[in-house]
Amino acid sequence: MKNNSERGDFSPENLWFKFYTCGEIEIMSRSLALFFFDFQACCIFLSFFVSLKLRKNDRIPNYMKGFFWYPIAAVVVLIPNILTSYFLRDMRSWLSIILNVSLVFHYCFLSLFIIRATLNKAIQIFLKTMFAVFLVLLFFLLSVYDIKQDNTLAFGITNFGLMVFSLLYYFSLLNNTTPIINLLKEPSFWIITGVFFSMSLHIPVLFSMGYLHDKISLANFRFLMSASMVCYGIMHLFFIKAYLCAIHPQKV
Repeated sequence: MKNNSERGDFSPENLWFKFYTCGEIEIMSRSLALFFFDFQACCIFLSFFVSLKLRKNDRIPNYMKGFFWYPIAAVVVLIPNILTSYFLRDMRSWLSIILNVSLVFHYCFLSLFIIRATLNKAIQIFLKTMFAVFLVLLFFLLSVYDIKQDNTLAFGITNFGLMVFSLLYYFSLLNNTTPIINLLKEPSFWIITGVFFSMSLHIPVLFSMGYLHDKISLANFRFLMSASMVCYGIMHLFFIKAYLCAIHPQKV
């Protein structure tokens, strides 16, 4: 059996190589997390400016007249997120409070939008019942866990609810007696598709973060966090697509 010196496990050169490699991985993971965070921020700001610019456009359908409030709320949450990411790292607990409180708005706004966009009355009634159930569950989860900590379970349950809402919206389209002629020209379809696509990606990442928090390296955990940021960025790109679809349907 080889001793430690023969294996070279404790040689100065090997130790230097290990620390150097770990340092590189740490820098790469941090850079990747910041890159995806910046991607999310750019998408949110772009969605914010597009929605404000087009909020009074006559071609915007009535059900989208107040949708610009969601990008506004996203920017309000994003600004303290930027500050804590780059400047005020000691204020992380306050950011968690903002994120947890904003979760109620995130759920209520998007789920009520999906309910209004659902044309099938029976499914709409069922969605209203589900809305109440998930809202009670959300308040329960926010009340029993420390509001100064990221509530992974509350985020997961909320986004799961939005994913189910989106699936029922698609189901209502298939069972609608007066089907929409061209879904690709329907802004609500793009908004709800953005919600469904983003939540479907975010849920497994979110629960993986909760399960693997103490089981993987910090570098890998940062990679998972960066992946979750991409999901919200993609959702806002779908929102921009919906606005462009409303004002330029002939180009769709």
